[in-house]
Amino acid sequence: MAATRRFRMLASVADRDRAVRILQAAFVEGRLTVDEFKERVGQAIVSRDFRELLALTADLPAGPFDRLPAHRVTPRPSAGRQWRGWIARLAHGSW
Repeated sequence: MAATRRFRMLASVADRDRAVRILQAAFVEGRLTVDEFKERVGQAIVSRDFRELLALTADLPAGPFDRLPAHRVTPRPSAGRQWRGWIARLAHGSW
């Protein structure tokens, strides 16, 4: 590996969930407008690597992203199972 090439850690589903929880807390505290919240949550859902998630929460008070992820692997929902709640509504554009 070249010395100039940086390590890229892919984001897990659990990492994206943590980012969304940080954004939710910031929204409830009044740190984000509705539009900022929607935009950042949308970006968090499609983020591919950990640095993208860090960038979404960098200007917010320190949350669980002040260190690299250290969590157990969480299974993905089965293909036949529908996601419920506000993330599903956001993904389908029904805000």
